[in-house]
This record gives sequence, structure tokens and C-alpha cells, in this order.
Amino acid sequence: MFHKKNFFFMKKDIFVSFLETHLGIKTSEIIPVFEKYHALLSEENRKINLVSRKTIEDDYWTIHFLDSLLPIKIFNFSGKKILDFGSGGGLPGIPLKIVFSSAEVYLLESRMKKAESLKKFIKKLDLKKCFTIVSRLEDLEDEWNDFFDVIVCRSVKILPKYKKKLFRILKKDGKIILYKSRKSDDLKLFDKYRSYDVSHPEIGERKIVEISKK
Repeated sequence: MFHKKNFFFMKKDIFVSFLETHLGIKTSEIIPVFEKYHALLSEENRKINLVSRKTIEDDYWTIHFLDSLLPIKIFNFSGKKILDFGSGGGLPGIPLKIVFSSAEVYLLESRMKKAESLKKFIKKLDLKKCFTIVSRLEDLEDEWNDFFDVIVCRSVKILPKYKKKLFRILKKDGKIILYKSRKSDDLKLFDKYRSYDVSHPEIGERKIVEISKK
């Protein structure tokens, strides 16, 4: 007989195994934070649509948390100033922050209700050097120019109006990191980029696209 509880731990174990394989560290300190984040996200998503409600909550461990961290197979985010463009439920910014505690993470969300949920997550998870910015990307003030080492974008299609602003707020040697599946027509906006295949059995086809400012 199939037991949902066993399914829950299987998904969580897949996530833990991924972290231990690619970080090479013990996860005993960070997994309780992810457990708390899982509970907060599940609860908050019933009030406001932060992630797809079609997703079984047990699958958050893989479809959201593991997927958010696929770039760690390639990049080290330690000590970086990171902008999560279109953060929604804090993905991928919060998982990156939990794993890379020395990073300074900014969650950009244009909708106030979602931003309030993000603030709640930051407070209850006690995340230091983690902030929300309530704004549309194109409306960010000039004080953010040349500020970020990395901009991550998991769920927003890059429109032509975003391109100039993205490069403007990046540092000289900064990078844009896009999470892509089969739909990647917005990459036509960029002359040069590098694509890494990070597909995973629990996620399916997945590519991480790196775009440099230089």
C-alpha cells in the first residue's frame, strides 16, 4: 500500500542527497531551516498564490528547493551580492541564502502581498543579510547601478525592456543566471551566453544559462 508519509521522506532524502553530493558538507544544520521554510511556504501558499497550487506540497523538496539549487553544481555563491529577479515565494533566492550564509540576497518582487510574505519568511527563518525590494525591475533607482555580483531569474521571461536594466545593475564582472527548460526564445536577446545541462530525474530537462556583463 502506498503511504504519503513515506513519499514525503523520499523526496526530502533526494534533496538531502543532492546537497551532500554537490556541497560536500553535512546538512544537519541547514535541513531544519529548509523544513521550516517548507512549512511556511505551504501555509502561506494557501493564502496567496506564491507557487503553483497544482504542485503537491511534498514535491516542494525537489520541484522547488532542489531546482533552485541546481546552479551550485557550477557556481559558488559565497560572499556574493545576489538579486533574485521575480522572487515570488522566495525561489531561488531563499534556498541560495540558506546554503550560502555569507551571501547578501535581495528578493525583488513587484507585488506587495507577495513581498510581505517574503518579509515574513526572512524574519521567521532568521536570515541575516537577506532583504526584499518591492519594485518592478525597470523602476529600480540608479542607486542600484553596478551593485550586484549575480542576478538569478528562475520564472520570469526576459523581455527586451529588461535587458538594459539587468546589465546596468550588475557589477562590471557580474553574471546573469537564468533557469531554462525547453522554452528559451528570450536568449535571442543576448549575443553571447554559456549553457549548462543540469537536468535531473526529479526535475526533467533543465539548463542553467550564464550571461556575463563583459
